[in-house]
Amino acid sequence: MSEVSANDLTEINSADDVFDLYAGVGKSEAKAGIEVELSFFDPESPDLAAMSLCQNRVLKNSAAAVMPSVDFVHNEPTSELLEVASIAGSSAQMKDVMRDVNEKIDILVDKAEGIGLKRSYFQELPEKTADDLLSRIVDVERYKVMYAPYRADMAKCVQYFAVCKSNQVSVSPYDMDHMHQNVRRLYALAPFLFLLTDNSTGFSEGKAFSGHAGMHLRHQGLTEGRGGVPPYVFSAKSGEEFVRAHIDHVMNNPLFMYYDRDGGLNRVPSGDWGVTFNALKNQGLNIASNYYLAQSIMWPDVKIATLKNDAGDITGHRYEARMFGVGTHQHQSAFIITSALAFHEKFAAQVDELLTRYGLDTYEAVIEAYAAAREHEGKFFDVAYGNAQMIDFAREFADLIEPVAEEMGLDDETQPILEICRSGCTDGKVNRLLCPSLDDVIAFQRGYKPSVFNNPNQCAKMMFDREIKQEKSRLGFGACG
Repeated sequence: MSEVSANDLTEINSADDVFDLYAGVGKSEAKAGIEVELSFFDPESPDLAAMSLCQNRVLKNSAAAVMPSVDFVHNEPTSELLEVASIAGSSAQMKDVMRDVNEKIDILVDKAEGIGLKRSYFQELPEKTADDLLSRIVDVERYKVMYAPYRADMAKCVQYFAVCKSNQVSVSPYDMDHMHQNVRRLYALAPFLFLLTDNSTGFSEGKAFSGHAGMHLRHQGLTEGRGGVPPYVFSAKSGEEFVRAHIDHVMNNPLFMYYDRDGGLNRVPSGDWGVTFNALKNQGLNIASNYYLAQSIMWPDVKIATLKNDAGDITGHRYEARMFGVGTHQHQSAFIITSALAFHEKFAAQVDELLTRYGLDTYEAVIEAYAAAREHEGKFFDVAYGNAQMIDFAREFADLIEPVAEEMGLDDETQPILEICRSGCTDGKVNRLLCPSLDDVIAFQRGYKPSVFNNPNQCAKMMFDREIKQEKSRLGFGACG
């Protein structure tokens, strides 16, 4: 919701009042950036206690002080989590963006170690329940309204946001067609990208879970048209048609809070899903604050969000890919793939042809692929993906992105993508192999050496190759890769 100004009283009466703000920035001005969510805990505490509210404030302030002129570390709703934001860069500045975000991550992690905290190796804090994490909501008005306490009929939604962490890559598109093409392409790729960058364990909230817990929690929690795959992404015939459908979606998105003309947030009572931006017209509250609020509380896997200038004025829109896990390489892998799809026309066309050949060019096929990935039951890439297996798709995808990476000078950074695609040995699969019990997971969290993050050009299979081979010998051929 950082894109929302509480005091923007500009009246919005129809789609035409905001339509031009989705026009794009032009090819020469298009940029991409990344946000990385990092969880912290106390490795010396008996229960690996999550970072407290007090520790959160100390860590955020000490990290921010290293780069006082840059707003790069942001709060999320629960205290154990902080988000690092990169600069935005053009297609020629991809190394600069990755160098920038890695420097910022190092600053935050170093400051955390200084106060006795450790970054979670895994995507989440796999032993912590939503209720535990929700007992520590940061002191931000919108978070207090949404989470403290949360509406009874939003328990599943809040559970998702408390438990799950992700990387998000944002792109300012050339124009509406460029936005639509990339949003559609990313949705078709989403089941594959979820698993490619998965760094979860076999546990969610302390209980065994054999599929993709994050996808499952999203599916269960983001109802009321807030998550999933909007059908109009695939039915729209042009960027303009897509944008108009999106604006209609925003204006009819059920709200659980809204702004008054004094900039105050009002909570909608539990069970009331009749408050929408369009309904607020009857109260004279069809103002920009509420339009952009309605847009910001839609959380599909490819979100549309605002672009703002230094003065805080909304100047346009970006799309944000949100289906990436968190780990050693995941932020780089996410950024490379999303940026290459956006800025390398030949690669994008090749991926489109690959998706079509696999039958992943319809809404129905993509929904089926989502279900297969979400409920993979320990199969990972050995699930259906369109008219074949995901591992087949992954190997062909690797063959397409490898020459692009070489052309962009990103050979080293792309090695984790290639290794995972060609072996099927995702980080999540390695985690389950090396940490089969919750006690193993907790012991690894407590004891792992922070130097494991020093090289973001490695995936788990590359880092733990010896241990994987030992487990393959013990468990039998085919344990991983």
